Amino acid sequence: MESRENFPLQPPGKQLQEGTCLYKARIPVYLLIFLILWRLNQSGGNPLLSRLLVSPFSGALYLKAGVLICWWVYLAGVFFRFLGTAYIGRQKIWSVKIRKENTQTTGPFRYLRHPVYAGSLLIIFSLAPLCSPQGALFLLSTAGLFTYYLARQEETILDDHQKGGKQGSSQGSSINRFWPKKGFFTFLRNEGMREIGKKKKEIFFSEFYNIAFGAGFFVFGISLSVRAFWYAFLGSLALMSTVLLYFRIYSPPIP
Repeated sequence: MESRENFPLQPPGKQLQEGTCLYKARIPVYLLIFLILWRLNQSGGNPLLSRLLVSPFSGALYLKAGVLICWWVYLAGVFFRFLGTAYIGRQKIWSVKIRKENTQTTGPFRYLRHPVYAGSLLIIFSLAPLCSPQGALFLLSTAGLFTYYLARQEETILDDHQKGGKQGSSQGSSINRFWPKKGFFTFLRNEGMREIGKKKKEIFFSEFYNIAFGAGFFVFGISLSVRAFWYAFLGSLALMSTVLLYFRIYSPPIP
């Protein structure tokens, strides 16, 4: 149970709203979406990218380039999630509660309201071209819209608990949801990258599965082999899980 000190803007005597049942069940919902996506891709034929980029003249060269471009978009999404984790901690995933003190006044939240969800959307967009046509449509219309719903739900939770109620809405409305406003890159250079470096252990704990998937994604882009992807992904996941377990046993807990 988290202490009240973690929520300095919380009005006395009130509990922080936890959101709708769908919001609280967001991790199982994402898992269900990707399980259905897996089945759609199994039965849906060739991925969109291969239908567009493979030709008798270029062979697989353009396809590899396209996959690697998708990988860079994926990396951009993971980076935004890194940035959000560096400021709000692991509670963004493993708890339905939110660290309110960081919502609109510190770090990246001065430039975009949802760095973590912006990263999730970039990851979704990077995967869509690698799916079958049916899978890509399903992914964008379910995971994409669900991520947007989560961002709006989180805004409701936070705005309802700002002092006076209306204050949070007026502050949040001046900040873009998913696209950083002017000054963001200056912030990254002066503060953001340094904060990511300081919180690298907490970021690793929170994002190890995305890092492992990125390793498999890169190997797939080089080899275009689904088997190579699974070897790289599962091998990275096993290695990182071992490192995580080591830190859990032999390191003090992350504050």
